[in-house]
Amino acid sequence: MNSTPNKIPNKLGDDLLDKVTNLAKRRGFIFPSAEIYGGFRSTYDYGPLGVNVLRNVKQAWWRAMVQMRSDIVGLDAAILGPPAIWAASGHLETFTDPLVDCKKCKERWREDKIDGVCPNCGSTEFTEPRAFNLMFKTQAGPVEGEGRG
Repeated sequence: MNSTPNKIPNKLGDDLLDKVTNLAKRRGFIFPSAEIYGGFRSTYDYGPLGVNVLRNVKQAWWRAMVQMRSDIVGLDAAILGPPAIWAASGHLETFTDPLVDCKKCKERWREDKIDGVCPNCGSTEFTEPRAFNLMFKTQAGPVEGEGRG
């Protein structure tokens, strides 16, 4: 089992994440999405420098993971598809994380990473696990549920 639990949020890392995010915004790497219209929480647009960094990272990843391997071929497929694809791949049933909240300190944790003891306060009292869906619900086409576009 991973010795570092996946905590949401990470109090120690939040300060560092805020510092890095603020620096990236000041230097023009990223900007809050739709900022002039009030923003869209937790999403960012890339500025001129950010676009270059992103392109370089993608190119390096593609070279290492696809071009330099003989057992892999590249594919750029659509991210949207009919529900049957997501059901067949197991995403609809298994693409979730079990989250629990500590009843004492109110921190949220992945249940499968904490061994029944809150890493923050030591409590053993948690809410019932809830499935945190890692996929976003969307629809394609004029009638919800058809998924044919």
